[in-house]
Amino acid sequence: MTPARAARAALPVLALLLAGCGDSDPGLAEDPAASGSPSQEPTSEPTEDPDGFGPTDYSYTLTLTCYCPDAGVPIRVTVADDEVVSAVYARSGGRGGAQAGEDVPLARVLTIDEVIEAADDPDAHRVEVDWPEDQDYPSSVAIDRSEQVVDEEIGYRLRDVEVADPSS
Repeated sequence: MTPARAARAALPVLALLLAGCGDSDPGLAEDPAASGSPSQEPTSEPTEDPDGFGPTDYSYTLTLTCYCPDAGVPIRVTVADDEVVSAVYARSGGRGGAQAGEDVPLARVLTIDEVIEAADDPDAHRVEVDWPEDQDYPSSVAIDRSEQVVDEEIGYRLRDVEVADPSS
């Protein structure tokens, strides 16, 4: 591309950028003065997310279905204070040669709340959820994020959920 053609191609972009610049006052309101003193008491009781998984300390078995090396290999996940604190392969196998008892990178696994959040993605092309009525969590979630992309689908199967005893 010649320098003259490059300059012509850049002109519309430059004009658009400059159109957003101006020297007039945008008419923003000033911050109102504070009234009263801040309260030390909460204004309302915290509430649990009615759509989430209530317990914050638990363990469960997660099996991923994806185009990834450990697809189909069960992972035992331990969650404390609603954060994944450990994850190990429950058995050996998979294309990546996972070994039972081997640590799984924590970035590969999710809490149950994160699985539920993933299922709520409004931008996903298709989401399928199996959530039994008598359960506080889904048994499985399958997500196809884009109709235009091949092999980006992911599935989560949740089993053997054990909530930690709060007294221990």
